[in-house]
Amino acid sequence: MAQARTNGKTEVTDVTAQIDTIKEDIAALTGLMSELAKDKKDDAAQEAKNRAKAVKASATQSVETAQTRAVETGEKLYSDAEAAYHKAEDSVRQQPAMAVGIAAGLGFLFGMMTARRS
Repeated sequence: MAQARTNGKTEVTDVTAQIDTIKEDIAALTGLMSELAKDKKDDAAQEAKNRAKAVKASATQSVETAQTRAVETGEKLYSDAEAAYHKAEDSVRQQPAMAVGIAAGLGFLFGMMTARRS
């Protein structure tokens, strides 16, 4: 801080030197704050990239799991439908009269439901 002196010129020189020192300190502090802000910005950008990669990896894994399950389900449905077809075919071969009767009954019911009534 400026010290009081008897000579007025000495006081002004001391105060001017102290103001210059304060300006230099403020400039240095401003530089440090700029570097800190830049570092924080870079850190935030890197964190965002890392999180985006993690989300992408998770989504890719979820899609692959869903695809695998869909294929497995499709294969199971196909094999179940094929088994049901063979079972129905065997039943028709073992009891053809009943199969004809069931087909006729279903045809009659379908005809009754779709017929127009006046």
